[in-house]
Amino acid sequence: MADPTDEDLVRLTREGDAEAYGTLVARYQGHVYGHAYSVVENWAEAQDIAQEAFIRAYLNLDQLQDPARFAAWLRRVAFSITMNWLRAYRPALFKRLDGQVDLDSLEIPDFKPGPPEVAEKRELAEVVLRAVNALPPKYRVPLTMFHLDGLSYDKVADFLDIPLGTAKALIHRARAKLRTALASYVAEEATPMVQEVFNEHKLPAGFAQTVLENVPKLAWGTNRECTFLGALEAALAVTEHPFTYTDLMGWSGMAFRARWMSGDDKPRWCPSCAVGEMDEEIAAVEKATGWPLRVESMDGSDKPKVKRLTQDVTAQIDAARPVLAYGHELNMAVVYGYEKAGKMLLLRDYQSDEPLKLPPAKLGFLMLFLGRHGRALSRRQALLHALRIAVRNWERERFHASPGEYWYGRAALARWARDVGRALDFEEGDRRFLCGTGRWVFATLRDARPTAVAFLRENKGLLTGTAASALKRAADAYEKENELFTAACADGNLFTGHASNWSAKVRKDEIAVLTQAREIEETAITAIKKAAAAAGH
Repeated sequence: MADPTDEDLVRLTREGDAEAYGTLVARYQGHVYGHAYSVVENWAEAQDIAQEAFIRAYLNLDQLQDPARFAAWLRRVAFSITMNWLRAYRPALFKRLDGQVDLDSLEIPDFKPGPPEVAEKRELAEVVLRAVNALPPKYRVPLTMFHLDGLSYDKVADFLDIPLGTAKALIHRARAKLRTALASYVAEEATPMVQEVFNEHKLPAGFAQTVLENVPKLAWGTNRECTFLGALEAALAVTEHPFTYTDLMGWSGMAFRARWMSGDDKPRWCPSCAVGEMDEEIAAVEKATGWPLRVESMDGSDKPKVKRLTQDVTAQIDAARPVLAYGHELNMAVVYGYEKAGKMLLLRDYQSDEPLKLPPAKLGFLMLFLGRHGRALSRRQALLHALRIAVRNWERERFHASPGEYWYGRAALARWARDVGRALDFEEGDRRFLCGTGRWVFATLRDARPTAVAFLRENKGLLTGTAASALKRAADAYEKENELFTAACADGNLFTGHASNWSAKVRKDEIAVLTQAREIEETAITAIKKAAAAAGH
């Protein structure tokens, strides 16, 4: 299939296709960068000019009357920005040019190279650059573009809007002049050396990529075991309205939740913080933070949908809002950047210490922030809503989900203890599965309950009288439960995930911990009910 024309890409860009403009950037970045350097003779300034040229062109794309002439129009935009640079930083030269942007009239003062003191590579490279800079502009510009980004004669001719034969002749004459200028420094052909020097100053690979800096790393064991809310906190951290993990856990009700999954007389994998059947939790976070969320499934075989969602993701990143993601090849993750116009997404993930790169089609679902609407609940309202969720999840018992069932609250802890007690009735593989599941669910409780304590104590001042006292009793109960869990961890055998040493005593002790935890949580929920009632809800 033939590559799209500039006209096609301009039309698609005007229709909102961010990937199309990314293709235009990739197509012409070398042209603009090479020309900018040939004028300003500074690599960093040339890169800034190139960036500004593409931004300016994008913002004014509606002014391009003939999309087929995009390259010529971009050249004028780039020349205009370059002239502004000259006006600001080299006013004498700009005044001599009298605003004229013409290759033949654009004169740059000569830089006469002196003999190098030593034949070191760096000094030789400086000699080469000075020799290039000393060429008349009509030779220097096409030569720089040709070598800096490996542009063909055709592309140089097209961008400079000169005949192909003229482009070839100018580059040939430029090389001849360089051979003469460098004759006292190099005995061999100068062209390879010129190419080598320019290779050191090519545009960085990330020129056409967008990355949100300072998105926190995600990792297990960092007191962020609820992957959904840990990723949400990390994503919001770089926005203008961040929120703490403690608040997100509390407002969503996740700090108070216990969830276990089993069915068909077998244990099933399900950490109590797994993303899944949790519409209520997502809605609660939306209300408390004022950030509407949009969840989209990603079907890699549905190419139009992948393309549409890729555009949505790049638009979000461009608006400084990361995207939450999940998929078969990653755990809960934050998309914090993209490259190749969105064909590759940059992610931070709970499973990896290093950033990941994945094509959009590899994601299972996306969660996008739609822009904060500012209608967030007050902290008091969000607290009371969280208390209602805590009570409901404690009492709801279960939710059917093939092939098993989600068990909640008191029923979750009871069913968990039941499965541990019946472990020997399961086949060996299921026993190992049960043991491993218990380890992860226990880890989520070890994360959630201290968070519940912190959330309740931080927000106790929002209530008064009986309600505040009841909230304190709930926090004290959860703290007691956390002490129970800490002691269980100190045992060294409980909830380790190692089925090989899962003796009758270990199973008996785990059941005792789960039974005691259920009793403590009954006390906490009773206090939460009283606090909500006393507060008028």
